[in-house]
Amino acid sequence: MQYSKTLLSLLLALIFQGCTSLFFYPDDITYQTPEFYELKYDDVYFNSKDQTALHAWYIHPREEAKGLVFVAHGNAQNLSSHFTSWVWLIEEGYEVFIFDYRGYGRSKGEIELEGSIEDTRSALSYLESVYAKEYFACGQSIGGTLLLNAMNGRDNSKIKAVIIDSTFKGFSDIVNEKMDMSWMTWPFQWIPYLSLSSDFDAKYRVKDIGKPVLYLHGSSDMIISPNNSWQLFELSAMPKEFWIVKEKGHIQSLENEQVRQDFLGFLEDAKGFYDGNYSRMRIYE
Repeated sequence: MQYSKTLLSLLLALIFQGCTSLFFYPDDITYQTPEFYELKYDDVYFNSKDQTALHAWYIHPREEAKGLVFVAHGNAQNLSSHFTSWVWLIEEGYEVFIFDYRGYGRSKGEIELEGSIEDTRSALSYLESVYAKEYFACGQSIGGTLLLNAMNGRDNSKIKAVIIDSTFKGFSDIVNEKMDMSWMTWPFQWIPYLSLSSDFDAKYRVKDIGKPVLYLHGSSDMIISPNNSWQLFELSAMPKEFWIVKEKGHIQSLENEQVRQDFLGFLEDAKGFYDGNYSRMRIYE
């Protein structure tokens, strides 16, 4: 009962304020550093469009790098908690560039949606100023929405492919999905579509990615249902992949060993993933 009241209070606050900043839950705690894994990394600082100072880690593998993955992380904590899910990939020889949006970790400013999109766009531009080769861009959870919006209207020629992991299709849609879970909020499901802007919804950005795209989602995700990724996949142009992983929760798909091996193949383009007419859905046990 207490959970239902808390959910109701949060959702009604979000609905009637129309406040997308309530989708963000930053903190400035240092959870872990690459040093714990004996990995070398660079502390990086750069400015967003409005001169807000942002912080990132550029993490290096032990041997010569096979490539680089740019990460726009999810909505909670900060990069010092999110980078740990990429350590396995670094151990496989890939560099990882992960940054914090304004208000997260050591990044300055206060969190808000449009600023976070500009932060993501600035992070892409900074990386391209110091990294001459093609790279992969990954957005996880709300980071997928931020990445898709950041790519809109810019030169993305250095991005080889895009990975969208456990992302919701729209702000009103995900609130509606949550409200459908409780009898207390079910009667108000129509309100989010009046109170929350759809200007930055992922479903309006995926049609124009212009890059090979891989969608990942766990079948047991209780935060964002896998139906969101399916609908984004349906809206996307080819080439595209959708991998759904059984018994995995939110942003946990890459914990599956077979998914990891196939993901490495995706990064290496070992199976023709980037052919223009390529479209496939895979289900992992």
